[in-house]
Amino acid sequence: MSISQFLRFVDIRTKFTSILPVLLGVFYTIYYFGTFNLLNTLLFFIAAVLLDFTTTSINVLVDYQTAASEEFKKERNIIGRENISEKLVVVYIYIMLILYFILGLILVFRTNLVLLPIGIICSIIAITYTYGPLPISRMPLGELFSGPPLGFGIIFIAIFVNYRDSLILALNFQNSTFMLQGDWLTILAIFFVSLPQVLLISNIVLANNICDLKQDIENNRFTIVFHIGKEKSIQLYNWLTYGSYVLFLVPILMGWLPLIMLLVYPTLLYARKQVRLFNLKQEKAETFITSVKSFLAFTLVELLLFVVVISWAWLS
Repeated sequence: MSISQFLRFVDIRTKFTSILPVLLGVFYTIYYFGTFNLLNTLLFFIAAVLLDFTTTSINVLVDYQTAASEEFKKERNIIGRENISEKLVVVYIYIMLILYFILGLILVFRTNLVLLPIGIICSIIAITYTYGPLPISRMPLGELFSGPPLGFGIIFIAIFVNYRDSLILALNFQNSTFMLQGDWLTILAIFFVSLPQVLLISNIVLANNICDLKQDIENNRFTIVFHIGKEKSIQLYNWLTYGSYVLFLVPILMGWLPLIMLLVYPTLLYARKQVRLFNLKQEKAETFITSVKSFLAFTLVELLLFVVVISWAWLS
């Protein structure tokens, strides 16, 4: 498998959902806590991308193996379309998982043992998302197990591995007892700071499921769209988009984010346009991208504002 083919296989275009939250977590740590650990950041960044690659690889492989349509296998799935060996795909999956765990263990050694169960839970979600007797993606749980781990989870870990001057969350053992300690107020702040990304990433999955409803039913995937209906799913899509802007006020009003973050709100006009386009037509090739554009508009402006704030503080 060539490098370009591998990048197409893991769908490198969609990896912004793991890359941008890492950057948000790093920038927030620099802004709010005034700390930055380059090595820990690089280790976590690579680990997060590897796990995202692994999830996509498993998803593509399982979709190919369980597809009910030969047309889907040979024309729409990259394994059949580009004649990629299934055994080679399995080898790549194992290699990426092993590298992920190695990097994770290094980070555990450099931070705290509490990161170990967090990393294991993340890997279980990644593997079982499309693999196993009851894959998450084939149940009405895809949005729940994509938005929170990618939105809150990645941002939290990015902050955790960078901010080591005080306790955010720690697991300690002494003889036969263990103690889990944490700063609930800091964790609450991180939760609300990351909540827009949680909702907008969940919305990307929801938009995908809305567009793929017919195909999913044919391939025995019964997502939340199947259970609540297409009309209510579109309403949920709207609520998640607008809800991300409403809830973004909480960390600003609480002082967890600077007031300059209010400049994110002009992107609401752009997001509203994308919502209207999706409400009119739910086609994978034409309007699925609206969910991605809303996420990118919000997140990229937020990142840019962090750069402005951090640069201003550095120059002052």
